[in-house]
Amino acid sequence: MSRATGAARLSVERRDGRSVAADLYSAQPLRILLPRPGVGESLTAVLANLSGGIVGGDLYETEIGVNSNASLTLTNQAAEKVYRSSGAEAENHLTIRVADGASLEWLPQGTILFDQARFRQRVRFDIAAGSTLFAGAISILGRSAMGERFASGRYREHWDLTRDGQLIWADRFELADPLAAASVSSGLGGVSCFATALFARPDAADDLDWARDAQAGAAGDIRCGVTAIDNNLLAMRWLGPDAMRLRNAVGAFWSAARVRWLGLPARMPVIWRI
Repeated sequence: MSRATGAARLSVERRDGRSVAADLYSAQPLRILLPRPGVGESLTAVLANLSGGIVGGDLYETEIGVNSNASLTLTNQAAEKVYRSSGAEAENHLTIRVADGASLEWLPQGTILFDQARFRQRVRFDIAAGSTLFAGAISILGRSAMGERFASGRYREHWDLTRDGQLIWADRFELADPLAAASVSSGLGGVSCFATALFARPDAADDLDWARDAQAGAAGDIRCGVTAIDNNLLAMRWLGPDAMRLRNAVGAFWSAARVRWLGLPARMPVIWRI
């Protein structure tokens, strides 16, 4: 089976009072689409993987840049599927840069790890102190609708956030043989899916109590919480045993938060509603 090496690049800038794509490049199987987002929405970019999923040995690299005073909503066409591998590890690298006065919203539709998948995801945010970042991702361990769990394989997810070149937040998550099954059933307390989100903006911590109250409506089996990393960064988590209930909890919070933090309508990005 052939292995994919895909690349995508998008740069956004402010022109004549609106945000536009200044540089756009993609190499198969990745593609960046620019749909009409609807009234009140910012420029929206959709990252699509035309191969239908990720297999062992694949390498994808995406770079997104939002220049001064521009804004962008970035999401994925569908939940990304990572298939089982006989040994080779697949990798996805995403680098996001947000300049002073710029705003970025990033929320892909999720990553589904098939049993025996081997996958590493690296996400790096390079932001300016005067920028706004609202970014999150959902991970699903096994195809729950098929009764499958992530009993073996390897999953590594690394996030780093730098502000004006200084590392502010680093997050490392790893499940690996032979402990994958034990970690899911005991170390994660029965969790089969989880989500992480970051909100970075000057004085972001002022909204710590608001964010905790906004999470309070989550279903009883969805555990969630918010932490202030410093005055300018909030980190949010959701963990649960069911992907749909977790997705709904994240969606309810996200819809409310994008109004308060980004001045956008109280709904999910357009591709989530198709």
